[in-house]
Amino acid sequence: MLIFRLLFVLLVITAMVLFGLYLLAGDQKYLRYFKLVIKYLLFLVIALVVLFVSRRLFFYLEFH
Repeated sequence: MLIFRLLFVLLVITAMVLFGLYLLAGDQKYLRYFKLVIKYLLFLVIALVVLFVSRRLFFYLEFH
């Protein structure tokens, strides 16, 4: 779980830097990279939610 948290923080920092570069430079490639990072960030969040729910469900079914 620590790796997921670290990856999440790094992706958020990367997204903010890319968005800032887009605002400063006005170059469309930074906006394209920003959208790509946000897409991967959403995939990571969905994967973490699925893992948390499956873990809760697994422990609930194991002890009942």
